[in-house]
Amino acid sequence: MKSEDLYREIGLINENLIDSAGHSGIENRKKSFSKKWIVLVACLVLYSSTATVLLATDYIKNQNTEPYIRYLTAESMELQPVTHYDADKFLKALKSDNNEYVYIAINRLVESFNDESLRVKALIEIQPFVESENQKIADAAAFAVDILSKTYESPYIVKLADGSIVFTLFNNYSDYGSQNVLWRIKDNVLEEYFHYSRTAMYIRKIIPSPDRKLIAVVMNSNKSDFIDIINVEDRMTSPELVESARVNYGAQKEFDTWIRIDHENYSYVNDIVWTDNDTLQFEGSLAYEDTAIIEDVIVTYQFSKKEMEVKKLNESR
Repeated sequence: MKSEDLYREIGLINENLIDSAGHSGIENRKKSFSKKWIVLVACLVLYSSTATVLLATDYIKNQNTEPYIRYLTAESMELQPVTHYDADKFLKALKSDNNEYVYIAINRLVESFNDESLRVKALIEIQPFVESENQKIADAAAFAVDILSKTYESPYIVKLADGSIVFTLFNNYSDYGSQNVLWRIKDNVLEEYFHYSRTAMYIRKIIPSPDRKLIAVVMNSNKSDFIDIINVEDRMTSPELVESARVNYGAQKEFDTWIRIDHENYSYVNDIVWTDNDTLQFEGSLAYEDTAIIEDVIVTYQFSKKEMEVKKLNESR
């Protein structure tokens, strides 16, 4: 006989007490079981939180020790704040006894155009140099005065159909041409429109199309000529035409046509004309096999269709 039955028989314990006693062990075990798991879960949460903090700290340290650089610029590699245009420096240079400094200062002061007070000050300071005995300084001063006074009558200025003007600075400073930077004034605001590559060292000429919606920019180094056509308003440009013509004609004649890493083509152009508002034509002397072969050609390029035709010069006549 079980002890519970015995106790019932002798009347020493009632049913409720037996039932309570029977369930108390289970409840205690349940409570004990739940507390253990709660403690375990709490430990896991604490461990997880600590690990997260440590990982975050390690990530921040790595961010400082392993820099992320998306794109390197010349300015960022200087480790200094970018030097902004300093008109006062150029105004002071006008008083120099060094003609080269004066010449550079006159050209650079055109860049003060967008600051009204600086523009007026530069204009006043430059005007006396128009009468300089040094012809290069006098010419530079005359051009700077034309821009800063907003007269826009210089032959070095190209006026376009959209009301803007384009020009270069340091006009004909070299026997090869002007500085290889194209400037634009639109809505009374001056901007550096485009700075050409080091290979295209000089801008020799800017030739507008008859409707003045496009310009042909003729550039050169001391070894090669280059031509781009630009829609200034839409900021669209052609491929460089001289090298394109050289590759095109080389393919026709099955010449071994290499493109140099410095993009010097040892080729030259002349008689550059617009045949209509969209088509440029020029004669060229194209070099192959390290100038062992020189081919005289005539090149026609239609800007809107991106179509080029290259023919031997004698065959086209």
